[in-house]
Amino acid sequence: MNKDEYFENLEEIITDQIYIGSSESDIQKEIETNMWRITIQPDLAKENLIDDFDNFINKVIENRQEQIYRSNSANGMIFYLWFDLMASQLRFNLISDVNKELPFACSIQYMGDKREVLEDFINSPLHNGLPIEGYDVSFVEKEFVLTIYKKHLIIY
Repeated sequence: MNKDEYFENLEEIITDQIYIGSSESDIQKEIETNMWRITIQPDLAKENLIDDFDNFINKVIENRQEQIYRSNSANGMIFYLWFDLMASQLRFNLISDVNKELPFACSIQYMGDKREVLEDFINSPLHNGLPIEGYDVSFVEKEFVLTIYKKHLIIY
């Protein structure tokens, strides 16, 4: 599959309908309904796709902003984008802004530019999956810090 075919396959994500909750108790449904996962083949990841992904995510954000604007909701939403290293997936989601924190049980580092998250995804050595090399006794466990791009989408 070439780059053009790949991004054509992602087009339907741009216009997918979102679920907008009305209270904090709706967060689980928002998480389940509003999460998208994207993978890429290693050969395609070798191409310079940062601009293509940046344009794609901009279109997604624009569509989500329009959906929020057209809704009856009194709340805005938080769009957030991250790279799930273990699954080798670029992920993004939306939750209502009545939720004060993102639903992660780890430390978070917020990036001001989504391209940093996109670069982590594209440059990952794990697009073929996790290596099977066994346990390394010299491995030192560090606190995991998830890199996230976040944008507040508001009601006008």
